[in-house]
Amino acid sequence: MKGYIEDKEFGKIYVELRRGMTSVRFAYHADGNLLMRAPLGVSVADLQRIVNAHREQLRQFPRPEGVTFHIGQLIECYKCRVVIESQSRMPGYILNHWEEDTLHLQVHDSADLNDEDIKRTISSVIGRAMEVQAQAVLLPLAHQVADSLGLKPAGFEIGRGMRKLGHCTAKKVIQLSRNLMFMPEELVRYIICHELAHLTHMNHSPEFHALCNQYCGDKEKELERQLRQFRFPILK
Repeated sequence: MKGYIEDKEFGKIYVELRRGMTSVRFAYHADGNLLMRAPLGVSVADLQRIVNAHREQLRQFPRPEGVTFHIGQLIECYKCRVVIESQSRMPGYILNHWEEDTLHLQVHDSADLNDEDIKRTISSVIGRAMEVQAQAVLLPLAHQVADSLGLKPAGFEIGRGMRKLGHCTAKKVIQLSRNLMFMPEELVRYIICHELAHLTHMNHSPEFHALCNQYCGDKEKELERQLRQFRFPILK
């Protein structure tokens, strides 16, 4: 179960209630907001009390840098890149076009790139462009990985999740987020292998992790650690 609570000091705190958890854990979400994982059944009032009890500790918690954009910025993606440039032709517009494997995103030179609304617009434009690109490069990679493991899912689809980067449906269709485009290839392959393991085990049992680890060349724990540390270059 997922949602969020509002806090006067920390703003939006994402909440994940998980069956089987016995304690509360805090981390930072990819967009820079706090993420709180707690046992299933904990009430909103209890969540707020827990935050208050940990407030001093949370103040000392190292906060990751937020998403920033600037003219001349280069964002490396999977098999492509994004370059942020300035333009003076159309105030109020963000222009974009592809040249081979490079997306040129042009922001008017009067725009304040520290403005949250402009950050969200830039993020949205890049996200939509990556969704199209994902169809061209992520899906062939997913088929290649599945073939190398001798697996035949019912199909692959591109989704939009940032917290949910992959999903294997009950009909054995694997959905991969367009936001995998921002990750290094090793993590992209890890997400694909993770979902392919769900073709056999639709859970996160020890058997599932053993199979996923096999698919990942005995690197599941290391890749999961890298995934937890990854920060997206765009806003959710």
